[in-house]
Amino acid sequence: MAYKYNPGTLQILPIGGVGEFGMNATLYRYNDTAVIVDAGVMFPDTDQPGVNLIVPDYTILREIGVSGLIAGAIITHGHEDHIGGIPFLCRDLDRDMDIYGTRLTCGFIRKRLEEHRFDHQVNLHEVAAGDSLSFGEIRIHLLRVTHSIVDCVSVVVETPAGTAFHTGDFKVDQTPIDGKNFDFAGFAEWGKRGIDVLLSDSTNVAKEGYTLSECTVGDSLQEIIESSRQKVIVACFSSHIHRIQQIVRIAHELNRRVVLLGRSLENSMSVARQLGYLKVPAGVMANKEEIRNIPENRLIIITTGSQGEPMSALSRIVRGEAKQVEIYPGDTIIISAKTIPGNEKSVMRVINSLYRMEAEVHYEEISEVHVSGHASKEELKLVFSLLTPRNFIPIHGDRMQLVHHAKLAKEMGLTRSQIEIVDSGDILELADDKVRKIDAIEINRRFIEGDRFEELEDIALQDRRRLAEDGLIVVTLQVDEKSAELVGEVEVITRGFLLLSDDEVEMAQIRDRVRRRFNEMKRNERLKWEAVRPKIRSALRSYFRKRMNSFPVILPIILTVPRAGGTKR
Repeated sequence: MAYKYNPGTLQILPIGGVGEFGMNATLYRYNDTAVIVDAGVMFPDTDQPGVNLIVPDYTILREIGVSGLIAGAIITHGHEDHIGGIPFLCRDLDRDMDIYGTRLTCGFIRKRLEEHRFDHQVNLHEVAAGDSLSFGEIRIHLLRVTHSIVDCVSVVVETPAGTAFHTGDFKVDQTPIDGKNFDFAGFAEWGKRGIDVLLSDSTNVAKEGYTLSECTVGDSLQEIIESSRQKVIVACFSSHIHRIQQIVRIAHELNRRVVLLGRSLENSMSVARQLGYLKVPAGVMANKEEIRNIPENRLIIITTGSQGEPMSALSRIVRGEAKQVEIYPGDTIIISAKTIPGNEKSVMRVINSLYRMEAEVHYEEISEVHVSGHASKEELKLVFSLLTPRNFIPIHGDRMQLVHHAKLAKEMGLTRSQIEIVDSGDILELADDKVRKIDAIEINRRFIEGDRFEELEDIALQDRRRLAEDGLIVVTLQVDEKSAELVGEVEVITRGFLLLSDDEVEMAQIRDRVRRRFNEMKRNERLKWEAVRPKIRSALRSYFRKRMNSFPVILPIILTVPRAGGTKR
């Protein structure tokens, strides 16, 4: 394993979140102490059927011998791509973990942990912006930032070898909904003390200017809802407490009732209300069972499904599968979220369905119903100006965004030797005011499916892709168990494959090819049932490749038939 540590240096190991969206996790090590900043998940692409989550394989940290050095994990905020991997981290490291996060972040983590079953204990420690923590010779300092979720912090990692500044996700919102402002003074103070390396959010680096304040969305939502004469359905991320707070405020002002649809949304609202982050006036909220009793012009439904997820509440409403809700011409639907790359087709499918229903549809491209939670170019430059880092590592973005952020760092005065564009598994060290890559390790991914959070093997995922892309052909042969002669007709069943069962010529050729291959095996070699299936599969694979340039999954089934009657496998 290509891993080493040079004593007296600050080592930085990105586990995920560079060159990709999600799985944000970074290890910081100084001598015999290490901390992890964030432990997130990634959500699957369309070519990963049946996968719910993707997480790093944290067992690599045991293999390289650093698992026992980890004093805890510092979580910047409560989004799934920063907290969702915590149970898998504990499981892979096979140990209890101390997790540090702000009050709302810990609330979301606690709710997430209730869904998992594992043998290790997660010790949650609530911290706040402005706090400092000590782990051996590592000092951690937390600074408040603004984002699309409340209670977010940046993390300063201070060691004798130098200081790293990890921004987490942020934007510079000067009029935040909760009045908790971005800590300009704290950033400037650390800039004066000296930042040896900055690791900064790259999501919106290509976007000119400044990201708009969340307040602007409230104005737009108010105007749209005021003009609606029927029910309003708003789809947004379940963790966007500020967005939900604004909708609740508008409903109260317009004498409307609010109903939540979607388990994740209900869970987030429950946590936020319990902890005091969401203020709900009496009489505004209603249960979904009350929907039928609320006049259409007094109803606002907040729902999941802003990304077109097939099983989300909005998608079920569109398909007519929601018992309590139907969409009528003139209803107003607001998709108050940015489409995550890869979800464009799913979102547009929902939007087109809504237009067919003659609903009034508002989404980011045509209405100001969403603003990003990430800093645009001018805000990123402002952070550079405040911190004046000696070295720079762009994080939280795909490769294109990391490259663009590196170019921005050069515009801000850094040289190419002061900038490192990294991949997950790269090992960097800070020493003598310089950051350099010294090696790399391979960090595998784990594909998680189902509510039991079980790992999906690569071979199973490959089979699912093939089934989705090329279809399935089942070939059944009945064989006399005494004589090994074929009995009856070879049966061919196709699923998801463009081969019509009434194409008798084609079907006859397939049956004949199977029959001939079986008889060749019987004549030329001692018949072993475990050898029959792969050879029939090979013969048919060659046939479909030559005839149709297709590669379906082929499943041969051999049934042995006793002479006395009956069938057995």
